[in-house]
Amino acid sequence: MTPPRGEPHRSQLLAIWEGVLAILFINWSTGVVMTGYALWLGAPPVALAILGALPMVGQLAAPLALFFRGSRKDLSANLSAFGRGLFVLVLFVPLMPEPWRIPGLLIIAALTQLILAPVSVLWTSWMADLVPEQKRGRYFGLRNGVLGLVGTLGNLAAGGLIDALGKPWGFLLALGLAVVAGVGATFILRQQYEPPLVSTPPRPSEFIEPLSDRRFRGFLGFVVLFLGAVSVGGPFVFPLFLEYARMNFTQVGLWTVIAASCGLVLSPLWGRLADRIGHWQVLLFSSSVAALVLPPLWLAGGPGQLQTIWISAVCDALAWGGIGTALTNVALQSASPEKRNLYLAWYWMAFAVGGILGSLLGGALGSLHQQLKLFPSPYHLPILVSMLLRVVAVYYLWWRIRRDKKRAAALRAQA
Repeated sequence: MTPPRGEPHRSQLLAIWEGVLAILFINWSTGVVMTGYALWLGAPPVALAILGALPMVGQLAAPLALFFRGSRKDLSANLSAFGRGLFVLVLFVPLMPEPWRIPGLLIIAALTQLILAPVSVLWTSWMADLVPEQKRGRYFGLRNGVLGLVGTLGNLAAGGLIDALGKPWGFLLALGLAVVAGVGATFILRQQYEPPLVSTPPRPSEFIEPLSDRRFRGFLGFVVLFLGAVSVGGPFVFPLFLEYARMNFTQVGLWTVIAASCGLVLSPLWGRLADRIGHWQVLLFSSSVAALVLPPLWLAGGPGQLQTIWISAVCDALAWGGIGTALTNVALQSASPEKRNLYLAWYWMAFAVGGILGSLLGGALGSLHQQLKLFPSPYHLPILVSMLLRVVAVYYLWWRIRRDKKRAAALRAQA
């Protein structure tokens, strides 16, 4: 079927504008604003680990997308509006009895992520039909860079708002605006063109078929290892900045602006490089930075010693500018168009499994501080262990890439 005049370019531009609003909801509902709100409510390290892992854990519901009927656009918009609208309940958590506040906050955040999870599959599949494969690296690199800058400018504004208004009013206003922006994004989503697609729920034998793909199976193993490692220490990075290094919310917001400004340049460059050398190689290089460079820079910082923390903002953009685009594109390239949703569902499930395992370990390590007192804060040990596990994951990825190249060379020699 021939697309309408001006498509898909028009919808590609709209997807960037839609993302500008959506990223404000995502960043404020899962990042430093939400972390600060939880700390104000009295969240212990275990609760912070769970809260930080919920975006990953929620992806356990991503396979539900395979069983939905109807337009991907309508389903994405309806689920997004409902899930983001539900999040408004966090504004009423301070009215709960004190013992219920943290459990209530976690339940609301978890329900939001579970409702939004199938959108990951539906939207990614939809966008894969709108962006030609040979241009995906450049397009998603540009989109991720723009969204990163907008999101972190939003973080800076939210940080200034919280510092100016104080607690809890600054938190409540920022989280309320997040809901407005997130629901507003769905109106732009509905204006995009959707190529027609006919899908049927997979049979049990079809559902497990991706696991017989050796290369994709290795990719899933890396996703579990690496994102599990990230979720061990990732939820504790902003608490480390705020509570140990004594940064205020404006400073943390500035840190995110530096990262995003660098990401606006580096993400498109990673995308262009991926279109030339492949997303596997970009994933290896960028995840190496996330493993070997970022955690030592975080841990080297402290009260009045913020130099390495500021440097880590640039390195954060260098790492995640490549990882964010490469992960999704490796999953997309692993399947034919008719099996794309199935492969994406497995990718997001691996994402969730890593998040669950990592958050359990991170929470346990954070709680050990009260007993052992081996480090200056409850956040040092989880970040240190996260670094070690990231290195293991990167080595595993390097080994898989090397082995796949040898097998490919052997097959060419036999032919």
